[in-house]
Amino acid sequence: MKKKWISSLLVGSLFLGSIVGPVSAALCPGDFLPWNSAVTEQPDSRLSTSRDYVVREGDTLWALSRAYHVDLEALLLINNLDADDLLAVGRTLKIPVSTCTVKKGDTLSSLAAKYDVSVEALMMANQDKDPDKLEVGDVLIIPGDQEDGIAVMGTPSRGYSISIGMFRWPVTGEITSAYGQRTSGFHHGIDIAQEYGAPIKAAADGIVTFSGSKSVYGKTVIIRHDDGRETLYAHAQSILVHKNQKVREGQIIALVGTTGRTTGPHLHFEVRVNGKNVNPLNQLR
Repeated sequence: MKKKWISSLLVGSLFLGSIVGPVSAALCPGDFLPWNSAVTEQPDSRLSTSRDYVVREGDTLWALSRAYHVDLEALLLINNLDADDLLAVGRTLKIPVSTCTVKKGDTLSSLAAKYDVSVEALMMANQDKDPDKLEVGDVLIIPGDQEDGIAVMGTPSRGYSISIGMFRWPVTGEITSAYGQRTSGFHHGIDIAQEYGAPIKAAADGIVTFSGSKSVYGKTVIIRHDDGRETLYAHAQSILVHKNQKVREGQIIALVGTTGRTTGPHLHFEVRVNGKNVNPLNQLR
């Protein structure tokens, strides 16, 4: 009888071991969820954050709000500023931005569609990134609402005073191609859509240094301004000024056209500082 009891005990122990063993293994550190926990995927949404920006000579709050596609009021609020405050060169500002982290399979086009922004705006906001070589883990800035930032305004909204040293818009219209890298190469200016024959106006006082045709650019005007900066106006239908002519800010210098390499009537506008192209949006009112 005693032998049968011991035999039964051994069999029972082996049976329990076969059950307990796998359960113990399942509780080892790893991806463990309680049976009643729902398996949810982390939402892939943009994150609200801010980036530091060091003020440079010529910067204005209006220009920075346009360049980073942020609301001027938000820019003022996050930096505890008033619209009339002057920016000291070297001061660090907080620029409110939204960001996303690149995941496997993401492309510039897919991210632009996902966040409802244009590819050009996404490229302009991330000029330090190669759009053809996005890497998993890259953090991209997602431009904000473009209705107020990209749609060109003839004068600033919210009663903000026009800043000295900033250019006026040569035409009004939608920016169809931003400054920066794009699939066909680097775009050295901005393209502003407008009707065929619409007037193109000088961005500031200056002297015409070029008036004629250029390869790719078509009929082009270049103006050197009193502070040494240059502005370029390309793809014109016709030119209304000549070389060495003095022009005034707002003077009609040409008409919008399709000369050169274009897909429709628009103005290609460039700004050069010390002979180097810069983002025109940082130079416009």
